[in-house]
Amino acid sequence: MFACTVSDVRDFMEKLFLKEVFDGFQLVEAVIVTSNTFMIDGHIHREYYTEEEWEELTEKSISRWASVRPICFQMIKGKKTPESMKLIFKMAESAVEKLLGKSGLPFQSSDVEGLFFNVRYDNKKLTLTSGVSMRMFTMDKSLEQFWEQRLEGFLKQAEIVCEH
Repeated sequence: MFACTVSDVRDFMEKLFLKEVFDGFQLVEAVIVTSNTFMIDGHIHREYYTEEEWEELTEKSISRWASVRPICFQMIKGKKTPESMKLIFKMAESAVEKLLGKSGLPFQSSDVEGLFFNVRYDNKKLTLTSGVSMRMFTMDKSLEQFWEQRLEGFLKQAEIVCEH
């Protein structure tokens, strides 16, 4: 499991809430504690949409961060920082399929429940962790290692400095 502490919290929060750095990921869950505790379940409710609206949606299971980011930003903006925050992100299934195709690993996208990373802000400290959920039992940790490397590369490309 990949775990690190983000060195520049302000810069990370700016990239998270004001820029498109994480917009390609899906938001599984968010818990933001300010004056109240706000919880968001990122799973999309089919019943909410008309047939036309449903057909136009690109994501049909979990919302992209891009669509939920403005709502979360409204919860935290102001002069005070949140008391705490927990965000669970997931790589979109189409991206997992592409990633596996390039990896040379012995897994199919149907074997993978999700490639996740968690953002946790508490006591003015921001930590990131990764995780892999499989739909099958395996002792093979190659996908987990591959995901950790890809996530580290993503953070480096986004100029997010982490201390392990």
